[in-house]
Amino acid sequence: MSLPPKLQEIVDDFAGMARDEKIETLIGYAESLPELPDRFQEERSNMEAVPECMTPVFLIAEKQADGGLVFHFDIPPQSPTVRGLAAILAAGLNGCKPEEIITVPADFYAPMNLEEAISSQRLNGFRGVLAHMKQVAVNTMK
Repeated sequence: MSLPPKLQEIVDDFAGMARDEKIETLIGYAESLPELPDRFQEERSNMEAVPECMTPVFLIAEKQADGGLVFHFDIPPQSPTVRGLAAILAAGLNGCKPEEIITVPADFYAPMNLEEAISSQRLNGFRGVLAHMKQVAVNTMK
């Protein structure tokens, strides 16, 4: 499986971690996820919702001049696991072209062994967020 380089690096990092390190790193990613930029606050009601997540997750993408996408998320701070998972996707996929994003396999995270650290329900949400990012990427290609 060929992943965008930044995402592959994240997968490789997690694959070599013990359970406790995964949890700590996930929390670190959660803390690094920026708040939704002010310019999108008014568009909040038009943002893509991710119904697969029990936590309210909204996302929007900006197309850059080079065709790459930058994703922005609105996720409550009381949901550090979900914020961490979204931050992993943002760190791994921001700046990628839509064609690169849509080819990321739904189970790309399998080598990360995240099930050691988080519930299967959270993993379903993770897949849901990726699916919505891919749909947004497809929509930007039209």
